[in-house]
Amino acid sequence: MEHFILTEKEQQVFKLCSALLNKDHGVMSFEEISQEISLSKTTINYAIEKLRDILAQVLGEGQYSLVKTSDTLYLEFAHSVSFQMLKNAYISDSFFLYFFQEVYHERFSCLMSVTDVKFISYETGKKKLVSCKQYLKHFSLGLCMKKKVTDLICGEEKQVRFMFFCMILSKFQSKCHVFFESENPKLTLFLDNMMKAFPYILPSSYLKLKIFYRIALDRIEKGHLLPDDMVFPDYCDYPGLSLAVFSEKVAPLFADIALTAQQKKIEVEFFYFLFSTLIFQPSDILEQLEYQSQTCKTFEIFYQTVKQVSGMTFTKSDKRFMSYAHRQCMVWHQMFHVSFSFQHLFTEQKRFMDRNSRYMLLWHRITAALQDYPVYQELFLEHPNMPFFLQRIFNAISFSKEIPCKVFLLCYSPITQSIAMANLKNRNLTIQVDFVNSLKEADIVISELALENRENVNPFICFVDTPFNKRDWKNIENLIIRWRESL
Repeated sequence: MEHFILTEKEQQVFKLCSALLNKDHGVMSFEEISQEISLSKTTINYAIEKLRDILAQVLGEGQYSLVKTSDTLYLEFAHSVSFQMLKNAYISDSFFLYFFQEVYHERFSCLMSVTDVKFISYETGKKKLVSCKQYLKHFSLGLCMKKKVTDLICGEEKQVRFMFFCMILSKFQSKCHVFFESENPKLTLFLDNMMKAFPYILPSSYLKLKIFYRIALDRIEKGHLLPDDMVFPDYCDYPGLSLAVFSEKVAPLFADIALTAQQKKIEVEFFYFLFSTLIFQPSDILEQLEYQSQTCKTFEIFYQTVKQVSGMTFTKSDKRFMSYAHRQCMVWHQMFHVSFSFQHLFTEQKRFMDRNSRYMLLWHRITAALQDYPVYQELFLEHPNMPFFLQRIFNAISFSKEIPCKVFLLCYSPITQSIAMANLKNRNLTIQVDFVNSLKEADIVISELALENRENVNPFICFVDTPFNKRDWKNIENLIIRWRESL
């Protein structure tokens, strides 16, 4: 979204700021700046002065130190400030967000009224309006600037709501009340009650529901309704909460809004759809779910590809969660559409890469393999954010593979045992190995020696020779598979 808001030069300035913050002591030489940010010597000085203006505007004088010597640049803040906070604070004062806030509240009268408030020329305003139109185009929406038009944004109502949701979640987050300019006590009470009823709902899911529900309620009150004949994708009902029960709980939100029975039915189901798809459930509460056949083939491709490329084994609980999350991801993208990738998803992916690069490299191989299938090739082309959401499913499962497995290892020689332990730790076994010193504590037993009273020994046992050869490793891996599938 930021490339619709920031000019190319502003983006370079923020790249410079980010690079400085990531350096030890906030120091970079001009040579480093040229190499890392692709700034020429003639544009470095402009970028430095522009950065100085931005810091003064956002933080105020005396809250930062930006020092330039003959060949280096130094940046330090008086107080702790994150790069994203700095950038969002600058963007919050942009023409782009102000324009859409005016449109949302139906206060926009003409372009001149916005340019006057933002202290820019009418010609500059027209150029910035082009970015707003381009942004809408990615949501299959348009901007109608004709006089006497009640709704400036033209297109499907669900897409309008989704567009505002993406913007507010990305740029305002927990400060969404700044955009809405008020609170909705009824909505807050409803969501708080739902959090009490379903305590495993994460704060991030709460925030998403709060933003999307508020947008929907505001749009409904202004007369912008979903079509009476709207058809919803085949999503999974929320576990333990049917649409009928949800309708009773959400009824107070619609009490003061004049709607026909059909209009209310559609709007309530829209709220239920959001509740059911914005929250991924813990796998242990999905036991009772049954999956219909519509997305089974697509899921089976996903499941088998992940399994084959990663070499991982999955329990029934793993597969149940993957199936549920995959289906909800598919129906979300059937409901809403956007043709550019969100920047925060790239950031999230980078953080996962930093945490465990091996899993991320595996994921890139998985996405490449998925695109060998026409169905996924088409889906990824139409929905560029879908690979990121599928990656979240993979992350949830793959990082859960780090459940410690207690291993009792017994060898003839202490030296051989030490080598074998190191080999087990370094082997890609898709589990975290913790060694224990007694049979009673062990999840699995790997032994070079015969064991007395074998009938009392853990059932997950494997006899090997040391050092391990190919056959031994295969036996160990099969043992781990059996143990994982037993969980």
